[in-house]
Amino acid sequence: MSRDARFIFAAAAAIVLIGAVLFGLRQLPASSSAARSEADSPGAKQILHFRDDVGREIDLPVPVRRTVAFNRYTTEFIRAVAGVQVLVGVDFNPAKYGAYWPGLTNAIVVGEGQALPNYEAIIAALPDVVFFPRNSEWEEASRVLKPFGIPVVVLTGWDVLKHEENVELLGRIYGKQERAADLNAFYRHYRELLAERLKGVNKKRVYMEEVGNYKTLLKGSGWHDMIETGGGINVFGDVNILDQPSARGTVQGFDTDPEEILARKPDVIIKLYPNQYESIDPFNAMKMLESLAARPGFSELPAVRNGQVYSISYYHASACSKIVGALQIAKWLYPERFADVDPDEAMRVWLENFQGVPYPGGYWISLGQGKQ
Repeated sequence: MSRDARFIFAAAAAIVLIGAVLFGLRQLPASSSAARSEADSPGAKQILHFRDDVGREIDLPVPVRRTVAFNRYTTEFIRAVAGVQVLVGVDFNPAKYGAYWPGLTNAIVVGEGQALPNYEAIIAALPDVVFFPRNSEWEEASRVLKPFGIPVVVLTGWDVLKHEENVELLGRIYGKQERAADLNAFYRHYRELLAERLKGVNKKRVYMEEVGNYKTLLKGSGWHDMIETGGGINVFGDVNILDQPSARGTVQGFDTDPEEILARKPDVIIKLYPNQYESIDPFNAMKMLESLAARPGFSELPAVRNGQVYSISYYHASACSKIVGALQIAKWLYPERFADVDPDEAMRVWLENFQGVPYPGGYWISLGQGKQ
């Protein structure tokens, strides 16, 4: 279905629901109606004025009590700052990851990822705000939801460089400034530690590969920024996606070929492992690394010769605006400078203190472990 067709369909579905909104909330779940009534009680809200991630001027009644969030990174920050009780809609099935999202069910699913919002479900959830990242359908969502008085705020949780700004804003939106300050202090501690320890370092070259073979990550993706924050040089960081044929992909998944990788001679190779909250499967991860190292010509790469080929969980790498991933990269690249730094401990704090779930561990493996 084309974007225009989806918009027309969404608008038609929205019109059908207008009657329920205009003539009372009794056709919607009683709990939702009660929550909306309580949130709208006199004196309960103030107006927060700010610019969102695409520069729009927003006036939002706060504190927000009912939230729909698209994009897992944003949802994690909301949980860290305000708790899951404010979530009335998400774009993934929490039941599929029940251990990581206790207390949430598939009843609050309002879309299939950030590209396919279900507007009927969003409206029925009666949110005070809907969050979208900037690489989503936020413009369409704003048009469809505006007649219902449901504000759309663009906040890009995956943007490493906007971490503190995003978290501080969420603290104001939910009236949880102290909690937001705690999270930013945790993040800032490691960001500043990395900057201090990496001064004057002779930077090493890093090739990071997506789950798909020969797919790398370019400048403009949070992964590129993670590599740089960890003191590495992204060997494909000089590639401008605007100069490349569209068939080669995007900044989040750019198609390379073996010759290009060999020519750039990475000191370290990092392969992303496609798991979620659970530990990686060490047997499968090691097989994946052995297959990578066995590619034609790869045995001559500095990374393979020195055993610096790693597989890392998406969750471990991307935790808390990828600061944990940056720590892990720095530890691999410059072990003498980070001998007393434990990225696994940082991950434990992120999960247990800010996400409220146990830390399972086992989020990475090294090719060198298989050669011992």
